[in-house]
Amino acid sequence: MAESDWRSSLELPDAVHAVAARLLALERGGHTPPDLMPRIRLRTASGRWVVLHASRLRAAGTEGQIAVIFEEARPSEIAPLIVDAYGLTKREGEITKLVLRGLSTAEVSGELHITPNTVRDHFKAIFDKVGVRSRRELVGQVFAQHYQPRMSTGQEPGADGGFT
Repeated sequence: MAESDWRSSLELPDAVHAVAARLLALERGGHTPPDLMPRIRLRTASGRWVVLHASRLRAAGTEGQIAVIFEEARPSEIAPLIVDAYGLTKREGEITKLVLRGLSTAEVSGELHITPNTVRDHFKAIFDKVGVRSRRELVGQVFAQHYQPRMSTGQEPGADGGFT
């Protein structure tokens, strides 16, 4: 994490406090549904994305303690950030995700039940916002921002395309 995220070397970053506080707030509400697990995504100083989440420890001798887990973000957790970062609409985000999965214009059209011409119109808007001129450049841009930095450290993606 970036040094600016730490108040001092003796204190935890604000993000840790935030997920722990969210867990406490959910518990005060009476229950903590698993789909509302307190989570936060943030970028490390090296440019990687991590997810922090909080959970109550349940082992003997740990009553009242909270664990905050740091894990590398999966592509599915980063995709919404890419959509937001470039100001893509919901539909443009859907199309971008399908293109990143390797679908053709016809396949995107069939998947989203829109005409191929509409898909092409969306491509033009996506390319303008991302600053690329083709689907190949779009995929390359996402690769360069998300995958290439990890692979340069010797890390290889798993069968699902994510990093462990």
